[in-house]
Amino acid sequence: MTQDQQQGQQQEGQQQGPLQLLGRALTDIRKVQNLLELKYPDQGDAIKMQREAGDLVWNESQRLQQQQQQ
Repeated sequence: MTQDQQQGQQQEGQQQGPLQLLGRALTDIRKVQNLLELKYPDQGDAIKMQREAGDLVWNESQRLQQQQQQ
């Protein structure tokens, strides 16, 4: 990754709120989970960890959303 790409990502992170960042993280986690399920179905532990990580990110984003609505 070049220095320009790193700076661009840092700027994106500063401009996005926590919910947007969690949404991006969840999308990436689910992409990896789907890749594992399709190409490496025998990697049950890795798939399970991806699923659990995605669930944690989802739950945290839901909690933040509820806090913002109150």
